Amino acid sequence: MKIFALIAIIIFAVHNAASADNEQNFYTLNRQNGLSDNCIWQLLQLGDGRMVSVTPHSVDIFDGQGITTVEMDTSMYMTIPLYNGATHIFADLNHLLWIKQWRHLYCIDLKTLSQRMFDDWDSYDFYIDGNGETWLLKPGKLCAVNSDRKLDLSKIDGILQDVVSSDGQIFTFWESGLLVVFDNDGNFAYQTAAYSGDSIKHYSQTSLVVKGQDAKLYQVRTGEGGSILMRFDADNRTWQKILSGSFMMHTLTLTPSNFIYITTSDGYIKIDAKTLALQQFSTLYLPDGTALSTGINTVCSDREGGIWLGTYNNGLLYSSPFSGLFDTQPLDIEVEPILTTVYMHGKPLQTGAEYDGRILLEFAPPYIENLVFNHSENSPAFQFSTMNYVRPRETFYRFRFSGGDNQEHILSADSSGSYVNDKGIFYFPLVALSPDSYTLEVAASTNPQNWQNAKIKTITFIIESPWWQTKIAYLLYAILLTAVGVVIIKKRHKKTVAPTLINTNPEKTNEQAELEPTAQEPTAQEKEFMARATSLVEQHLSDSQYGVEQLAADLCMERTGLYKKLTAMIQQSPVAFIRSIRLHRAAAMIAKKECSISDIAEQTGFGSVSYFSKCFQKEFGCKPSEYEG
Repeated sequence: MKIFALIAIIIFAVHNAASADNEQNFYTLNRQNGLSDNCIWQLLQLGDGRMVSVTPHSVDIFDGQGITTVEMDTSMYMTIPLYNGATHIFADLNHLLWIKQWRHLYCIDLKTLSQRMFDDWDSYDFYIDGNGETWLLKPGKLCAVNSDRKLDLSKIDGILQDVVSSDGQIFTFWESGLLVVFDNDGNFAYQTAAYSGDSIKHYSQTSLVVKGQDAKLYQVRTGEGGSILMRFDADNRTWQKILSGSFMMHTLTLTPSNFIYITTSDGYIKIDAKTLALQQFSTLYLPDGTALSTGINTVCSDREGGIWLGTYNNGLLYSSPFSGLFDTQPLDIEVEPILTTVYMHGKPLQTGAEYDGRILLEFAPPYIENLVFNHSENSPAFQFSTMNYVRPRETFYRFRFSGGDNQEHILSADSSGSYVNDKGIFYFPLVALSPDSYTLEVAASTNPQNWQNAKIKTITFIIESPWWQTKIAYLLYAILLTAVGVVIIKKRHKKTVAPTLINTNPEKTNEQAELEPTAQEPTAQEKEFMARATSLVEQHLSDSQYGVEQLAADLCMERTGLYKKLTAMIQQSPVAFIRSIRLHRAAAMIAKKECSISDIAEQTGFGSVSYFSKCFQKEFGCKPSEYEG
């Protein structure tokens, strides 16, 4: 994936950005890496760590591994007549992404990756207060969507621009610089003005507010007089002007280390919120040495203190607070596992797509929690990533898998094993599960000694029994056997020969039954071994040179040991085992009729079409061209 080019750049080059003197060194994420457009209008980090960027025609979501794009239909909007500002984005408690643009409001459902409209929409403006609560502006009042709270605005003149909740209070910011505060129940508390006189008309056009530390709120205002940065201290109800000028301040963000970042047409400004010391960066350097002095539009700080800049024509720029590969300090940042892909038979499942007449993924990753597969879909695989794009090799996972045999398997996985690759991606395959309910729990950390506060992603799924093993089938069996028994009894009554002389279907004796071999359920260790072996073959499916020697080496075994283990477990030699996996994958591809026979033979590691056809006919009893699935 091209996105890994970004991660590689960050690992090996981001050490230049560790100090304040080199902070102008940024690293690019653009169309070559998977972005839909190099023009970025606004940025937002979701609660699970994913980064969202809004472009003129789409929304891009970066999950640490790849980018998912949702195209926007500009005809699908709700009207908000009182909003005349530039692009502003919010995420609410219902996993909806809202985009405000010049009297238009767009909604993206993150769970289905689809655009939504609400036919009964009736609001002058729209806000999300920072706690995820949605507010709608009605005539003379502000109404909360998820509760019955209403704020009385009938006595306040002007246009409401921003709404923020903090410490049990609701702060409403108005075009005149007025701040009106309500308690959490919606009762008026107090009001104060950021400025008066000519400043009101100078800064009345747009507003952007972010919450800071110690009950402080930071606001950028713009207008015909330029821009101004103000700070409001809610404890003592006082305003402080931090910065003003005739230039345009586009957006601002506040880092976890209490630094303010403001983008301007000439670069960006960094301010220490404690000392108010200011640094201005007018020239930024890209990894190839290119100097960028204009075109910075928006800024967002992630939870690790990294800075993301959105540009008008250079995509995203990223600067990390860590020194990357050459940093000796331990990396201990908060990460959580993000489910990125669900696989079936080695292919990623698509959200909303039908498989055998039914939809398997109703919601898009990572919002999947419950899945139902039929009995033939008993080999799923799950892939996870984290937003540890600084040093992905230092990503550790723990997982618990339970169900089926009623045993729990608690294991750790890191980049030194076969479950996690050097890009920090965790791939967990499952093979030939019996019908039952299963639970997979995954946690992630950058400190393998600290799992106390690790967030856990839980996925439950069911492998359904085949129809002939369902309760209805057993009921039909019982009815059929009863009917057969009735018929036999009636026939016996008509015979003159004594029933004791009839022995058409003799039962096996107990001694005979004891002599017959019984199949043994594979152990947890055997299941894990088979899953690893299958996963390794699938990862090298197109490599015709990948054979027994390589498989044994990847499993840390001798060739003879692998032969003994496979023949004991599945009565197959390693050669037959590898060939069988290749042939079954080929059969699945033939059934979909998406490729030619020769392409399928090449993609599944067969050296020639004739040899592939010979092996296929031996495995399935027909030629590849005759196979129908």
